[in-house]
Amino acid sequence: MDTRLPLKIQENINDLGSLARHIAKSSKSSEHILQSARIFAAQEQTILNSEKNLEKIQIQVSHLEFQEEAIERSFEVFDTLQDQLQTLQR
Repeated sequence: MDTRLPLKIQENINDLGSLARHIAKSSKSSEHILQSARIFAAQEQTILNSEKNLEKIQIQVSHLEFQEEAIERSFEVFDTLQDQLQTLQR
């Protein structure tokens, strides 16, 4: 039996071990998963803040609509008062 064969097998096994360690170090898949989880958590907070801001904007829109209606009523009263003033001046 050739004595080089077991030596060659041992070298191949060592090379495979080195290759496996290199792949494990370079893949860093756990780091990528952790980073993705952090980014997702940050986006969740951003979404919640956006939701709160949207609610505030909706309240402001309601207030502006109320003010618009008040201004329109004031103009209607103004027109009526202007007509009455013209009537009194004649």
